[in-house]
Amino acid sequence: MTLFSQQQRCSTLVLLSLTACFATTALISTADMAEARQRRHSTANRPVLPVVPPVPQTKPGSEAAPEAPRPEEKPAEDIQKADPETTPVPEQKPAPEAKPAEKPDVKPAEQLGPNPPPDGKAADKNDTKSDDEDTAEKSDPATSPDRVYQNACPALMNGDVQGEIIPPLSEGMCGERSPLKITAIGKDKPVKFAAPITTNCTMAGTLAGWIGDVEQAAQKSFGAGIESISTGSDYQCRKVNNGHKGRVSEHAFANALDIMSFKFTNGKATELGSGWKGSPEEQEFWRSVQKTSCEKFMTVIGPDGDAAHQGNLHLDLGCHGKACKARICE
Repeated sequence: MTLFSQQQRCSTLVLLSLTACFATTALISTADMAEARQRRHSTANRPVLPVVPPVPQTKPGSEAAPEAPRPEEKPAEDIQKADPETTPVPEQKPAPEAKPAEKPDVKPAEQLGPNPPPDGKAADKNDTKSDDEDTAEKSDPATSPDRVYQNACPALMNGDVQGEIIPPLSEGMCGERSPLKITAIGKDKPVKFAAPITTNCTMAGTLAGWIGDVEQAAQKSFGAGIESISTGSDYQCRKVNNGHKGRVSEHAFANALDIMSFKFTNGKATELGSGWKGSPEEQEFWRSVQKTSCEKFMTVIGPDGDAAHQGNLHLDLGCHGKACKARICE
């Protein structure tokens, strides 16, 4: 073997050794890197444990003080053997006597149950109430669940007519919410009706003003006042002249009254059917009654009007004309 061959072999061995060293180093580095990655991965996935605070240590000298020695308890036998002469026995107090139950002091404002009866003075004051006030309190419709809404009538309240308000009238399209049952008209010298009439408040007030002029006509023609008045139809749910056709009569609204006859204080009397063409004083009286009626009412129909009114003088306050200012006087 030549020298050159030996050198070449040595170089080859050196290269192989170096290559092996580099490979080993690379393998070691790769393993270290993989281990580091695995360590970081396991650290990231590891659950975080709660931080436990340090347990305080007991300082020397701060131990709890020992409990004080308890006195020895004597056995029950020793207690029972105690000398009764030297051991004081507590005296027993006598039981208190039972006292009767006292009534609670209740103030007047706190007293339960019905109010006590009023004293004499209060009773006297209550007795002084007028009958009208008591009646108003008892019959006040505002306190009743079945209150009926009606209108008060000034003519009735002021004494221009005598009578009372009655329950509402309702028959189909006929009726009156605040009808009155009138027994007399006139304030100073009331003139009675032979039978009570049913009318509305407006008619009642107009009749109260009408009777004064009729009284003057009676004094002029017969020299006497009027004792009573006889009437025909007042409230009736019907058509005009009791017909089957045509408009509804004012009688259906308690807004009309038919006058039949008068009786005077001197005993005389006159009827429209015979007196319209009767004696001179009767004719004078009935025409005076018709004249003053036409001045007070909106509709007046007598014997000269039609055949249906030969024996009665029809009076009403019905509306005529667009403005309700026209009058009918026949």
